Amino acid sequence: MGWSVPPSLMPMAAWQAAQLGLTGNADPAWAIIDLVNCEFNQGRVRIRLPQGLSSDDSLAFMHAMQGFFLEDGIALYPVSPGRFLAHSSIFAGLPCVTTERACLQDMHALHDVAELSTQTPAQRLLRRLQNEMQMLFYTHALNADRAQTINSFWVSGCGELPTHTRTNVQLHMPLREAYLQHDTTAWAATWSTLAQQLLAPALQQGERVVLCGVDRCLTLQASATPWWQRLWQSLRSVHWVERLS
Repeated sequence: MGWSVPPSLMPMAAWQAAQLGLTGNADPAWAIIDLVNCEFNQGRVRIRLPQGLSSDDSLAFMHAMQGFFLEDGIALYPVSPGRFLAHSSIFAGLPCVTTERACLQDMHALHDVAELSTQTPAQRLLRRLQNEMQMLFYTHALNADRAQTINSFWVSGCGELPTHTRTNVQLHMPLREAYLQHDTTAWAATWSTLAQQLLAPALQQGERVVLCGVDRCLTLQASATPWWQRLWQSLRSVHWVERLS
């Protein structure tokens, strides 16, 4: 992306809003709102994304939430099942933990009373909204047939979009979704598709491919010389006596 910002202020919401043409309002503050299942247990909260949520059900959840959000000056826009963009000045400079990180590791209790004194007005407002959504969804008809209920939302991606931002970036969400759902079969199948449709063509064109994880990365680059020629050259460059000694 070409951004020099801390991880807690990655402007993914503003970037996605720009990609979708949702930049009519002069206020640049955006957030990503993900529907989630929160399970509280002994001072920790486990976050899970909803499985099998249809577009129609996602819109129904958004419409149920919208009145509460509008009362606080927050406009919601649908992006994909279970994910919305939110627009309001309260998101300006709001540090966040990504949904991915929240799903992959249990978070410390978000409702810890000791933290209330240090919260900003924006954080207190969002916490109140989370509590209201938990009460709203607890007996909501939309959860009646769901094995894993939706009982809250997660906020992320609230950074301000830098002036100089790459516009040719593509996000491949199926890989993310399979990873967060711990679906190894779907994850492997998605990687296979990406390798055929994206990685292999890029390498064939001489481009460098960098695969990044949380704490490591791997750089791939095609060589103009076939592997068997490189092997033969390496064998010729060393005397067999040295090779066998």
